[in-house]
Amino acid sequence: MPPFLGLKIFNDTDLNSIIPLIDWKMYFCAWDLRPSQYTETHKNLEQDSRELLKEIIDKKLLRAAAVVGFFEVQRVGDSLSVLDNDSKEIAKLHFLRQQKSNENGIYLSIADFFNPREKDFIGLFATTAGLGAKEAEQKFIKNNDDYSAIMLGLLADRLAEALTEKLHRDLLGGVGIRAAPGYPASPDHTEKATIWKLLSPEKNIGVSLTESYVMNPTASECGYFAANPGSCYFKLGKIGEDQLADYARRKGMDVKEISSFLC
Repeated sequence: MPPFLGLKIFNDTDLNSIIPLIDWKMYFCAWDLRPSQYTETHKNLEQDSRELLKEIIDKKLLRAAAVVGFFEVQRVGDSLSVLDNDSKEIAKLHFLRQQKSNENGIYLSIADFFNPREKDFIGLFATTAGLGAKEAEQKFIKNNDDYSAIMLGLLADRLAEALTEKLHRDLLGGVGIRAAPGYPASPDHTEKATIWKLLSPEKNIGVSLTESYVMNPTASECGYFAANPGSCYFKLGKIGEDQLADYARRKGMDVKEISSFLC
């Protein structure tokens, strides 16, 4: 059983609680610095960034918030029917399957991490640490401090990811995975629309979704919690025209249209 059913909103999360979870390797990658090394450049950048983090907290330049929902689901093939309290379908989540097997001869889909024989549960999340980022960046730019403006934007990205990690640990003990639409295992950006339908992030935490499925503020994340202990991260890889046609049918979309949103 999940820790709760339905929605829970986490407003104004204490940034001090998520800073220890920042993935500095990914932060260095954003600066085109090799994460496998730790040079003087890495050291200076981290020092500058930690000083800016202190300023962000002291001056309240950024705010972090999240909305998380746990729902009952019924797996049907490579899709999940999302159910309400009366076991009525309120939405569908769709996934794709590898067509090139891994070393164990298995063709994975995120759908595999949910029980096909009885009802199961899925967690959905939308997180942000970018509330206030645009205004803070503009002030730095106005003061001819582009370096701090860039740092702030990239730190906001890492804080959003750190908040997602914190929720995963706090709510599920870190069990399972947190996958996201537009990433290797689930490359379809249009699935964000279903997350928005179920979580209402714009209303609940001030994160909107554009027609091209870009989140605003950009320092935001959304995705799925799959708490199956056997779940794992994987790369979907290339899929065939047969699966693409089936996927478009399941989603009620044109093949050409859906192809444009597969990253």
